[in-house]
Amino acid sequence: MNILYDFIKYLPSRPWYTQEGCGVSESPFMAYTILFTTIVYALEAYLDLRQRGKYKVEEFPKPLCDAIGKIDTATPKQEETEDKTEGCGETDGSKLLLPKLKKKFSAAQSYGLDKIEFGIIHSFYSLNESLFFLITGFLPYMWDFAVRIGSDGLPFGWKVDGEIQVTLIFLFCVQVLGMITELPFDMYSTFSIEKKHGFNKQTWGLFFVDKVKSMILTFVIGGPFVSLLLWIIKKGGDKFYLYVWAFMFIFSLFMMTIVPVVIMPLFNKYEPLPDGELKNQIYALADKLEYPLQKLFIVDGSKRSSHSNAYMFGFGKNKRIVLYDTLMEQVHDNEILAILGHELGHWKLGHTMVNFIVTQVYTGAAFYCFSLCYNSVTLYEAFGFESTKVPAMIALLLFFQTIWAPVDKILSFILTINSRSNEFAADKFSSDQGMSKELQSGLCKIHLENLGAMCPDFLYSTYHYSHPPLVERLSALMTQDKKMS
Repeated sequence: MNILYDFIKYLPSRPWYTQEGCGVSESPFMAYTILFTTIVYALEAYLDLRQRGKYKVEEFPKPLCDAIGKIDTATPKQEETEDKTEGCGETDGSKLLLPKLKKKFSAAQSYGLDKIEFGIIHSFYSLNESLFFLITGFLPYMWDFAVRIGSDGLPFGWKVDGEIQVTLIFLFCVQVLGMITELPFDMYSTFSIEKKHGFNKQTWGLFFVDKVKSMILTFVIGGPFVSLLLWIIKKGGDKFYLYVWAFMFIFSLFMMTIVPVVIMPLFNKYEPLPDGELKNQIYALADKLEYPLQKLFIVDGSKRSSHSNAYMFGFGKNKRIVLYDTLMEQVHDNEILAILGHELGHWKLGHTMVNFIVTQVYTGAAFYCFSLCYNSVTLYEAFGFESTKVPAMIALLLFFQTIWAPVDKILSFILTINSRSNEFAADKFSSDQGMSKELQSGLCKIHLENLGAMCPDFLYSTYHYSHPPLVERLSALMTQDKKMS
């Protein structure tokens, strides 16, 4: 502990840029923030390097080979295609999964290696950017910059000096700067890595149109949201966290309502699933499980990427299911039903509602803790602000960046573990509906087409993966099959 204390003493206690008149602070908040940020980076960098080593493995993992081999063994001979080709030294057929996965193994490893190495570089940049902004006093500088813009006059001679208006200018500047610094990484990820491995379908035009749409939506929705949030904090008195909690609850319901019907169609085309056997089977499954399915869509995800997905959304009795057109091409109808059985399992088992409740409790707890620190003097002075007139948005940013950051990391890890548990439960639910074999083959095909990690590092997957690795899901389903046989 003495070594740690001595180390902290040598870390900066204040940013280089400070507001005029701000007193000297001996608070350790700045030093602790730098230390915590660096420790988290070191941990995640270590895990990235472990996973990087796994992506360099050239031998197909035996546990996955054994699990998929059992699926192929259970495939009736009459379902195998007569069209046989050589692949990785084994017979390759349209129904046999193991030869296909072995054939794609090197491609999956290469894709994963490219992503993890890019992620290591991106994380290193993000760390240095964060530390640079902390040490140089980015927040107080940008706030003073926003104040000057407001006082000097905006277009059409409009001048602002109120805290909420200045906050909107501040957030606009930070948002634009963040978009500019992240743009090279986004472009490289999309047009280099994703294109190299055959996933990207976006044009440069569509890429930038999406960016512009996202920015406009951020201002149109985020502006009023932030204004109301700050107004409630300012006018709510000592119990403002209760009013903020209620506001956040209402806003979350509002977003759940408008996102699928207003925002998402701005980026993709949603069409009703054509009439046919698959549509009838999906409605029959929904009726069996008492899921109030109102609409069934297919979305043109292929215009941006060949990655596949399926999801449900809707509030109350107005439920909808969306299938990616890429998913329709990659798996058979009975496998789509099994995958939807898994998704419906999340709803039937209450995972969706529990996640919503946990989010609301988390929000309430966070803002309650923020209310306890709102009038802190040392926290704000440590980051270059005058303690007597700290803007509410700055107070929020500093709270979540410092005091709440360790709590958020721990809770995120707990929720990740819980998410994996829920995935196993939803797999079991689909299996209980008599669709275990179809779910197993469907998961393998999705993994195959998306070049998913086939030999993930245990610690890396434990920390990062919200879904269990493929081999673990297959093993759990096979164990469930044995119990039911």
